[in-house]
Amino acid sequence: MAMPAAGGLVSMLMPLAAQSNVTWFCCVSEPPDARHAQRGLFTTAADQADPSLHVVPIPLPAEMYHAYYGQISNEVLWMLQHRVIGPSGFGQLDHDRHDAWEQGYLAANARMAEVIRESCFNVRAFLIQDYHLYPLPALLRPSFPDTPIAHFTHIPFPDPSLMRLLPGAWREAILNGMLGADVVGLQTERDVHAFMKCCESFVNVTVDRASGVVVGVDGRRVIVRAYPASVELEELARCMASPAVARARVRVVPRMGEMRVIRVDRLDPSKNQLIGFRAFGRLLELRSDLRSRVRFSAFLVPSRTDLSIYRAYRDEIYACIAEINDRYPRPDGTPVIDVFYTNNREQALAAMEECDVLLVNSLQDGMNLVAKEWALISRRPGVLVLSETVGVADDAKGAALLVSPLDVDGTAQALAQALDMPELERRGRLDTMRRRVQSWTADDWLSAQLRDLGVAASLGPAT
Repeated sequence: MAMPAAGGLVSMLMPLAAQSNVTWFCCVSEPPDARHAQRGLFTTAADQADPSLHVVPIPLPAEMYHAYYGQISNEVLWMLQHRVIGPSGFGQLDHDRHDAWEQGYLAANARMAEVIRESCFNVRAFLIQDYHLYPLPALLRPSFPDTPIAHFTHIPFPDPSLMRLLPGAWREAILNGMLGADVVGLQTERDVHAFMKCCESFVNVTVDRASGVVVGVDGRRVIVRAYPASVELEELARCMASPAVARARVRVVPRMGEMRVIRVDRLDPSKNQLIGFRAFGRLLELRSDLRSRVRFSAFLVPSRTDLSIYRAYRDEIYACIAEINDRYPRPDGTPVIDVFYTNNREQALAAMEECDVLLVNSLQDGMNLVAKEWALISRRPGVLVLSETVGVADDAKGAALLVSPLDVDGTAQALAQALDMPELERRGRLDTMRRRVQSWTADDWLSAQLRDLGVAASLGPAT
């Protein structure tokens, strides 16, 4: 199983990954010198140590790792696929970026393929995760011609109009790389449609949309399916029963005020926090009766603080929050927007359990597991205000209040509607969303992929 580290991703794969016959491969950086350390965040082998898992870190020179992980995976592919394009995101591909593609992204994938070839024998299957490793399936295929390979993309997949913003050689490397797999997994049917349209537009294959199959010039058939990511129910239940969440309830909930709006997300331009805070400011402008009663608790997880785009976005957000707090002081002297700038899942879960409104207004999201976790643990009961452009919106129709991610006034009105909503309607909407999440869990997500790959949930001697 070749995969980068990530919180939600790891929790979904943990039931399989914890098996003794499963191996994780991940790229890490050799310890960077002072010059490189200033340029980026570097995950080293020590960061990936976990006694419960069989992890094989693949060390890359610091410069290669920065090019692979920072300059291409996060500054180009992440931004492009979340439609963050222009001054606040992916803007241009200069000589340095082309060099990072060749000497970083492609080189890192080639190095991972080399290590896997040297390490793996009698392999039952490969499960390859996300945009960091698009070329890997095709790199492994010649050495493992009969081994089932799946590639799953956790973020939105670009349609041809977006994919055309990448050079032709890059597009072909991404698509042909993924088509080295037997199963290409994506979050939603929209992503499946986008991927198949890109295959039709940019590579020499035959696409059968009705059956969800792409056939290459060699006749090999690739299944393309949507597998919506979801929550691992037992892991979430254990977390909610933990002493850490109990302590967080005592610490956090009293700060949330009488009427409670929250958000929980990484501080990232794609999460669109700035529009969310402006919408909350507009709500207070329109509804003077709420100013002394409502409080917005924002749980913002620091993210990619080495990148100037992220630092500039953080500064803009804090300036917006300060302006709203100054304009609408609360009678008790506490800020109307209360920021928790830390990576503390337990306190975020405690707030999700007791909020009146959860705001998720991302520009794009592959799925957004926060909304699904909230649906399972909300007790108030709460109301979900959700962008129509995130993957989980399909599950939330009729349950959440759906908004355009760019609509400040519309989001403010949805927040007001949520706060005013009668309890019976709140409970009915929440119950609808909860049933949908419970009907398709992380176990279903994984089992469906393994079934389509033709392997059992216990993968056997080696992966």
